[in-house]
Amino acid sequence: MFEGLIAKGACRLELDHYLEALVRKPGAFPGATALDQARSAGKFTPVHDAWWTAAARAHGDAEGTRALIGPGVLAQTLAAK
Repeated sequence: MFEGLIAKGACRLELDHYLEALVRKPGAFPGATALDQARSAGKFTPVHDAWWTAAARAHGDAEGTRALIGPGVLAQTLAAK
């Protein structure tokens, strides 16, 4: 289904498209526009945030973020084959 944009000239970013870059630079994830848009669209839920918080607490910010993002990158890689 096509989701229209409200503002003229606005763009929608897909979080999945940025996962590989965010694994390399996990510090960019918290402020990523794609993350904000995924939250607004209900694709990144409070459950994801809770898991991310727990992973960061257990492994540190960078490694916790990589633990959150890693399965998405793996899924993309497997889907492409």
